[in-house]
Amino acid sequence: MKLLLIATTLAMIAGQAQSLSCMRPEPIATFQQLADAPESYFVLYERLSFDDGKLPTGVSLDQTRKADPIPARFEGKALSSGGFTIDYAQEAVLEIGCAGPWCGSAKSGVDALFFVVASGPPVTILAEPCGGRIFEEPTQEVIDMLTTCMQGGVCSPQPLQ
Repeated sequence: MKLLLIATTLAMIAGQAQSLSCMRPEPIATFQQLADAPESYFVLYERLSFDDGKLPTGVSLDQTRKADPIPARFEGKALSSGGFTIDYAQEAVLEIGCAGPWCGSAKSGVDALFFVVASGPPVTILAEPCGGRIFEEPTQEVIDMLTTCMQGGVCSPQPLQ
């Protein structure tokens, strides 16, 4: 009986793991999409520090789970028309979004781009199950293209590699 229960649980997880299909997000396309959003967004670059032991782990059978907000600190730069030139250091909240059994994630202490809603302190950084608002270790080409986009120049997504 115990073996049957384990086999059933594993089959459910395997089936659910195949259910979530996400398009690989791209930072320039995200910039373009959020530029048309009714809310105001800004783009941060560099490091978010937090206790990664507080991240939700694995796939869960709990379809309604909601991860607790994680206290964090961002230190880096904000995007302006001159590039990532504005020093920005502030307490933050990392919110992990979940879709059924899958939750988003982030890495502490890794250089990344963060697209965040312009709202009062603390800044809230959202990690969604399919990504799209956090881009770890961006290339210099992506950084340069975001500056071009912010300046109103030709803003074209990078080809996927």
